Amino acid sequence: MNRYCYTESGFSLIEMLVLIVVVGIMASVAMQSMTATVQDIRQTRTEREMEILAKAIVGDPGLKQNNQRSDFGYVGDVGAFPPNLQVLYQNVSSYATWDGPYLPTGYAQDSTGFKTDEWGTLYSYNGGTNISSTGSGSTITNKIADATDDYLLNTINGTILDAANEPPGTDYIDSVDIVITYPNGSGTTVSKTYSPDSTGSFALDSIPVGTHLLRLIYTPDVDTLTRYLTVLPRHKGQASYRFASAWFGGGGGGGTPDSEILRPDGAGSITNLTASGCGSNYQCVDESSSDDDATYVERASNSYSTDVYSLANSGIGSGTIDSIVVHCRAKKAHTQGDVQPTLYTNSTEYNGTTQNLTTSYVDYSQVWATNPNASAAWTWTEIDNLQAGVRISGQNVSKPAYCTQVWVEVFYID
Repeated sequence: MNRYCYTESGFSLIEMLVLIVVVGIMASVAMQSMTATVQDIRQTRTEREMEILAKAIVGDPGLKQNNQRSDFGYVGDVGAFPPNLQVLYQNVSSYATWDGPYLPTGYAQDSTGFKTDEWGTLYSYNGGTNISSTGSGSTITNKIADATDDYLLNTINGTILDAANEPPGTDYIDSVDIVITYPNGSGTTVSKTYSPDSTGSFALDSIPVGTHLLRLIYTPDVDTLTRYLTVLPRHKGQASYRFASAWFGGGGGGGTPDSEILRPDGAGSITNLTASGCGSNYQCVDESSSDDDATYVERASNSYSTDVYSLANSGIGSGTIDSIVVHCRAKKAHTQGDVQPTLYTNSTEYNGTTQNLTTSYVDYSQVWATNPNASAAWTWTEIDNLQAGVRISGQNVSKPAYCTQVWVEVFYID
């Protein structure tokens, strides 16, 4: 009789138990690894979001315009650190200087999400220099600044001279006002007035970061230099300014300094801006007292465009011309807009320094001590043939830049 032996392979109970334990351990390790990965992702996203919030508070130093920092966030507009994160999104106190939202578009569309970390826990921020997240079970901190004083209490040094590079001396220090206007931390602006010393040196103290209106005024003749001063955290450096006339003793051979105002009286060689409230472009800017939004020319684009206008002939026609100053009164509709006072002489357009517009009308100016076409002193014939105007850029079609007034001041020595 033949006998056959059958062998059947398979897992024993012990082997099955061992397999289940091994699979469980592997699954546990995989879950722990996945959990750690998710935690790492949440932490990275939280750190990135806190950096965005920090830039909304004090600005992004990498954003520049004409090689100057242009973004100072909430602090630059208001002059104080925000009391909470909500004011980065909403003008809770109806501050006139608030110009937000200060968050990127994606964040600004969510009125609450930007206030919580990736674990859904509210960020900790109460107006100081740190933002913290505790949703991970430990504290993640973003340091906004070393100290609030670095952003709120800066000192700016400068020098003011006249057209002959003469300082005011002891005789004229009371005749010069240096006025800086900046946000006061409570939703409006404050203007502080300083005087130089006899060498023309001055120091502006306790100034917050941002771009602020600076006016240097020779008070007997109301000769005003209008500039914008960019103040950086822990500001260092010195600015130098010069009046258009020799007020302090370099008065061109002992003559008497004087000036004459010339206003637009017709179309010039360049007409590219859009008129509003008037028949011709020059009529929008020719008034002796500004009518602001009643009549103006505008540029509804972020690229520049120019208008220049013919000017009334001089009624003086004699004496030595010290310099000319082109003035324009302008503003922007929203967050973007620049202006350059412009003159047109010898069939050539010359543009002044780019200056950032504010959302209120402000007078801007540019000094030309000599005719830029010949790099020589101005003649009265050149003054009579001179055209002047403005070169501006806005933001877009719904947020233009506006200019409501243009005039030229001719400084001369009798």
